[in-house]
Amino acid sequence: MKPGNYIKSSTCYSLIFIMLLFFTIEARAAVVGKCSNCHTMHNSQNNNVMVTYTYGSETTDAKIFLLRGTCLGCHARGPDKIEDIGGNDTPQVYHNDATGDLAGGNFKYIIGGADAKGHNSIEFGNYEDTLEGPPGHHEPDNILTDLTCAGARGCHGKRKEGNPLVDIKGSHHKNTDGKCDTADQVYNSYRFLWGVKGLENQTDKWQNKTPNSHNEYFGSTTPMTFASCNDCHNPGGKRPQSNTISGFCSTCHGAFHFMGWMDSDPGIGSDSISPFMRHPTDVLLPGSGEYADYNGGAGNPYSIVAPVARTTVPDTVSSSAAPGTDVIMCLSCHSAHATDYEDMLRWDFKSSTLSTALSGCNVCHTGKN
Repeated sequence: MKPGNYIKSSTCYSLIFIMLLFFTIEARAAVVGKCSNCHTMHNSQNNNVMVTYTYGSETTDAKIFLLRGTCLGCHARGPDKIEDIGGNDTPQVYHNDATGDLAGGNFKYIIGGADAKGHNSIEFGNYEDTLEGPPGHHEPDNILTDLTCAGARGCHGKRKEGNPLVDIKGSHHKNTDGKCDTADQVYNSYRFLWGVKGLENQTDKWQNKTPNSHNEYFGSTTPMTFASCNDCHNPGGKRPQSNTISGFCSTCHGAFHFMGWMDSDPGIGSDSISPFMRHPTDVLLPGSGEYADYNGGAGNPYSIVAPVARTTVPDTVSSSAAPGTDVIMCLSCHSAHATDYEDMLRWDFKSSTLSTALSGCNVCHTGKN
């Protein structure tokens, strides 16, 4: 090989290596920046205590992992819905941003006693004082109501240990951002919801903003059935066998999602065909009748008021829905954290104005307009 060719080849290989490294980093989208943005070795620097990112006061849980704060220390700092922490855009689950909420909702709606508007996370000091257990769960109730962000009684992480930080440990370092279609670990699962598949919005991160910019959720055409405790519980922790977002919710709210259930409860019914005992999830949005006109526009534009799930995890976001192919899910009606409406619904179903009360229902049930 001539010297000139060798130099050109070396340069080419170097560029390829750099490009591969770049795309690998982009695919991971893990936390970047100084370790000291999140960690502290001695909880002391320049005569200052470093554990300051907590919600309320310092916590032992954070210190034993050499962290400067717990989940809310980074994700409930506000006031904007996305805050910069050490060069990392960080979604806020509690904020006062007038531009709107993130896709999961906003825990601010439950602070002050509006318990029915969201999940009651004890990290906020918000303890459930009405319900004795998750609605739709079976007896005996082994979950109770003292919910946490992660851990055995939380949503994120492996949902196995008593300490929430144990179950989510290391996930931020490995985070798979964007398409999550493996979901065999916490870090490669949709939003760290172990076992859940989906496509995370990369245009407006953490947001369902427009029909062209939203998350894509994974669903199934067959609701889960309950065969044994291992359908929800297993030695590794709690996760849905179906890998769907509705299956994930069913691990606590089983009767609202399963066909048949336990404790002599029919669940949504005995099959996936109407009529149902409860509004079904992980069933097809019918491609005929009133449903064929989903969202009432040409081409069935995707609705961020009443979104649908896909039966395969797509590579890109689609601006339209496909009646007869897409499916109904729990998030078609509810948000995950909290909303400004009772029962965590996406719209004000108690409004005295009928068009407002039915605004989400009418997206699918167009004949009821």
